[in-house]
Amino acid sequence: MSPATDLDVVAGLVYDTDAYLFPLLFGSRGHALPILKKLIQLDANSFSHRYIQVYEAEGVVQAILIGYNHREINKEAEEADFKSALPLVDLILLVPKLWILRPFMDKSDVTGHYIQNVCVAPEHRGKGIGSLLIRNFCETHATDVWLDVELGNTAALQLYERLGFRVSRQIPIFLPGLGSYRLVRQP
Repeated sequence: MSPATDLDVVAGLVYDTDAYLFPLLFGSRGHALPILKKLIQLDANSFSHRYIQVYEAEGVVQAILIGYNHREINKEAEEADFKSALPLVDLILLVPKLWILRPFMDKSDVTGHYIQNVCVAPEHRGKGIGSLLIRNFCETHATDVWLDVELGNTAALQLYERLGFRVSRQIPIFLPGLGSYRLVRQP
């Protein structure tokens, strides 16, 4: 991610990645975007600029992908980034939310790299940009590449399967109707 990249647009695309997860974790869009912007600017968390690939055309951010090797993220440093970015009340409220999401957040079965977020701006969807970002990430990292997709998101599941991913397991979450598939693509 270059310094000239529009941080507001990137933070908005990160938030738009998951219509349920980000409002649950960070609250309304207006409340969440400054938090996400701060996390993006910091170095030690999974939302860091270090892990974001941006697709820009004619100076316009059209899509993002966040991917990394989760074993390279220092948990104490990541926690410090979150403490720096979130107000104290939000930090306190985050604890039970993370407990509920623990099965989803657990990456102990993930070998290689993990794609945490992919989002294409609505006006640029259907042009193959998301597929391009995913293929580029997979080609750049000659390891297993993992990602999660919501149980009900059949369009995304079909896209990932066309890109060579296969379902490894289903992850239930302790909320009715929620959960995800964990997928892997091997080199």
